[in-house]
Amino acid sequence: MSFKGSVFFEPFLWYYRNMNIKFDLQKNNKICYIFGAGDFYGLHKMPDEEDLVIAADGGLKYLDKLGIIPDIVVGDFDSEDEDDGEALIRKMKEQSNSPDSCEKIKLLSVKDRSDSAEAILEGKSRGYKIFYLYGCTGGRLDHTLASIQDIAALSMDGMEGYIFDKNAALTVITDSSISFPAFYRGMVSVFSYTEECSKVRESGLKYIVAGKKLDNRFPLGLSNEFTGMEARISVGSGSLLIYFELPENE
Repeated sequence: MSFKGSVFFEPFLWYYRNMNIKFDLQKNNKICYIFGAGDFYGLHKMPDEEDLVIAADGGLKYLDKLGIIPDIVVGDFDSEDEDDGEALIRKMKEQSNSPDSCEKIKLLSVKDRSDSAEAILEGKSRGYKIFYLYGCTGGRLDHTLASIQDIAALSMDGMEGYIFDKNAALTVITDSSISFPAFYRGMVSVFSYTEECSKVRESGLKYIVAGKKLDNRFPLGLSNEFTGMEARISVGSGSLLIYFELPENE
């Protein structure tokens, strides 16, 4: 991943690099960023040099606006006109200091996986275990649901996936836990993604949950709240889908 060095993009990048965005659940672990063709509301954390950035088809246009040159472009180019996509890739290659930037992986239009799912597979093949998905909500609801299945599969395989929407994110935990720093505010909800989740615990939130059993027939975990304390959500057995609002940028 690299940044464009043009005069036009420098002020824009300075703004993003210097925003005081408090989102770092992963500490110093490297992250695979995937940009889909859905709705995009801005980044919550800029990629680092060791991170992998993949444009999934039409997500390339968002990276162009951000001034980020992707490492890989994956897709069948049905959501982004192929000629326009090729033109963007050529432009990014010219602006990059690396001849290996913008590796293109062309997919068949008839396939079993979405472009973003193929991008996840590519990231996994390169050793990445944490995935940030942008542009994977909005538009067609079935694509959003497919992306939720993608991050659930990551969780079940011992990895992490986060889908970013406008002011919130989705993730799935399996037989494990997730912690949130004290500065988090707003709503958090949990849903049983598997048929049943046992020993669900929520601490540091408005409503304390101690060893509750949830199932996927009733949304009992809807609408809890952060309280200004460090919070923790865990599940002893099963996969929990977690929705949480993101801290506002300062």
